Order: sequence, then structure tokens, then C-alpha cells
Amino acid sequence: MLKLSIAFIATIFIFSGCTNKNLTIPTHNLDKKEGIYSIKQAKNIDMQELVNEVEHYPIIFVGDHHNTEKTHKFFEDFLKELDKKGYKLNLANEWFTPEHDSLLKDYTDNKFDTNTLKDKREWDKFSKYKWEYVAPLYEAVKQNGGRLYGMNISKEDRTKISLKEFDKMSQEEKNFYNSLDLGVSAHQQLIYPYLEHCDKMPQTSLEPCLDRMYRVQVTWDTYMAQNVAKIAKEVIKTPKDKLLVFAGALHIEQKLGIPLRFSRLNNFPFISISNEKIEKEKDLKIDTNKADFVYIYEVNEEEKK
Repeated sequence: MLKLSIAFIATIFIFSGCTNKNLTIPTHNLDKKEGIYSIKQAKNIDMQELVNEVEHYPIIFVGDHHNTEKTHKFFEDFLKELDKKGYKLNLANEWFTPEHDSLLKDYTDNKFDTNTLKDKREWDKFSKYKWEYVAPLYEAVKQNGGRLYGMNISKEDRTKISLKEFDKMSQEEKNFYNSLDLGVSAHQQLIYPYLEHCDKMPQTSLEPCLDRMYRVQVTWDTYMAQNVAKIAKEVIKTPKDKLLVFAGALHIEQKLGIPLRFSRLNNFPFISISNEKIEKEKDLKIDTNKADFVYIYEVNEEEKK
């Protein structure tokens, strides 16, 4: 009996030593070379291999580093290669809301060009990012005969949720607010470090800034996921149909933002692509759960300036 007790205590000691809360996520330590890296294969692949890898996935989430020329050029090339393979392309984009869908349809129906789309979107008033980086993506989908869709929530509706302005919400908006899942700890661990600056921002509410900003992040992810689910049901009809979801990398990475909430709404298989910038002063390390594929790039000299 004594031997059994000692063995039991020893077992507890051994396994408790394995539950170190400070364990870090394993990484792939890579040479600083531009290209496409497959995390699940742990090797560099070319564009054709990437296109082959996504064959059986109707939904492709693509993370974006805003205002970076190379990431947008990579995505443009990816769209064109999918087009060559005979896929019907549909693109849901963070820069538009569902209210813009009729405008986007007129564009893909060839009623006007990308410059007119920019004007009608009031891009220069709406965004500081370069239109010339995103316009070729829309043109690639248009030339494919595909469709563009808006999926983001408006700034006004976001503000209502941030400040808990329930008196300004419709019943539908209140229902959406009540549906937000703010308790995904893995997602919190991913997002919180990027919200540390919020304490330096002007105080607009008695509620802690971190709570409000995290709620807005979850609002973004949930709203876009719901719209992606609606669009997917509409456009995925054959094995040749693809829905590409293009949003900021934090909405995609570790599949905890839009992909997580999307997966709760339907069973469409999906795959994720993110990007990683080569930093001169840092080793190139990629978390094993970052995405299925990662586009690795070095910033242009002009962008550095």
C-alpha cells in the first residue's frame, strides 16, 4: 500500500512538472528568404504548389498587412493563378460593407472602372491606405467574371457597440450585441498585446479601454464571419467556386478571429494564408499555429522610408 501511494505521488509530481504555464508556442526558425512557406509541410513551396494545395477548400482566408505592396502583389498573383485553373472567384473584402454590394456588382458588371469605384467609395476620405495596392485585386476578380462583396460593419454601428449605446440600437443590433462571445481566452491572448496602447488614448467612457477595444475586435470578427457565411451559401455551388476572404492579418491568424466564428456557422472546409515581414534585427520565427501557409516578404526601400 505504501509503495502504491509513493508511486501515485510520484506520478502527480511528474505530470504537474509538465504543466508549465510559461511554455511558449513552438516556432519554425527559418532563413530570411522571401517566398511562400507551408507550415503543415514545413517547407517552402511555389505559387503553383499553393494553388494545388487549396484545390479542395472552397473558402480561403487571406491575412493582409495593410498598405504593404508586396503582400497585395502576392495576392493578386494568387488570384490570377486561380483564374488560370478555371476557378470562379468571389472576394469578400474588409474595405466594404454589405451596403456596398450593389455598387460592387455594378463594378464587376463592367458598368464603370476601378477609378470610378474609388470615387464612389470615397476612398481618400475613408482610408489612408493606397488604392493602387487594392485596385488590382478587384480588377483580377472582375476579369475572372467573379463577384466582390462587402463584409465589414460600419463605423457608426461599431461605435454603438463600443460605447454600449443601447438606446440607439435596433432590436436586431441588440441581438447581435448579445451574441458576441467575449470569452475565448486563446483569442484574448492573441489580441491583448496589440491593444496595450489604448490606455494612452483619450477617455471616452468609464469602462476600461481594453474592454471596449477588445469588444470591438470581437464585433469585427463576428460580423464579418456572419457575412462570409451568408456569402458562402450563395456562391459555393460547384467544386470550381472559391470564396476568398481578405482582411487584416489579426482577423485571420491562428484561425481565432473570423475563421473561428465562421466555423461555428457552417461546415465549409477552409484554409488560411497569412504573411510575415522579414525584420533586419530579428530572427525569422513563425508560430506553428499562425496559418496553413505564410507569405514571407521584405519591405521595399520606399516603404521603409
